[in-house]
Amino acid sequence: MIRMTTSKKFSVFFAIVISVSLGISILLYALQMYLHSQNPNVELKPFTYTKILSRTLTLILFCSLIWFRKKIDQKSILSLGLENFLKHKRELLLGFLAGMISLSFVVGTKVLFGVSTWAPKDFLFVDWMMGFYFLLTVFCIGFVEELFFRGYLLQSFVMEWGEKKAVIITSLFFSITHFIRPIHDLFALIPEILGLFLVGYALSYAWIYTRSLYLPIGIHAGWVYVVKMQSFFVSPLPHDLHWLFGGERLVTGVVAWMFMFLFLFGLKHIFEQLLQKGEVQTS
Repeated sequence: MIRMTTSKKFSVFFAIVISVSLGISILLYALQMYLHSQNPNVELKPFTYTKILSRTLTLILFCSLIWFRKKIDQKSILSLGLENFLKHKRELLLGFLAGMISLSFVVGTKVLFGVSTWAPKDFLFVDWMMGFYFLLTVFCIGFVEELFFRGYLLQSFVMEWGEKKAVIITSLFFSITHFIRPIHDLFALIPEILGLFLVGYALSYAWIYTRSLYLPIGIHAGWVYVVKMQSFFVSPLPHDLHWLFGGERLVTGVVAWMFMFLFLFGLKHIFEQLLQKGEVQTS
């Protein structure tokens, strides 16, 4: 029997997940639009197909990865870097704070240079509830995505190709898979692809330095939380410096890339110092 390499095994697995997700999301979208047409008086905006596909893919990917890991790889999900929560909970919290603070600098810079305005809302009960809901959501997003990208994909590629090549390939795949939606202008998406590549690169090295998923999950959750909450505090203003400050998404533009490079440099410096002191291990 011919043994499949990790990359081939993953390609078959992901192709099946994508195919199943496409079929189910089409059915869900059709059902939603039918129910909406039958209830025109209900003032609820239907979800776009791409949003339904994204949510469906995330759920199916998470469930199938658990099955795939147990039945095909014959290993537990915990072995991907989720062991010893009590030992690593500090990494989760520090990662969340680091993610929030680093991306908040991008928001603050845009306010400072007048491409956004500081306009905090008067928080009502529903706003506090939304903030709490987003908090739960971002940790779920961070957990699912890091379990797949850094838990399975990166670790599998590290064994096959080594750390440097695995980080690049995983980060590229991470950035590309965030564009499961109609593409009207490819060149307009290049800055976002580059920004997301740097995001994936930083998260990959967070796993490499700790050999645990808790730090990347925390960082990921912190970044997404700022993205979710920024509309409660700032409002964008029209400007022509999109190449410098980016557009609607915070990871586009030179300013965001600069802070991402600084974040990577700081992460590398901190763990090199901890490594010298013997407080972390690389394997």
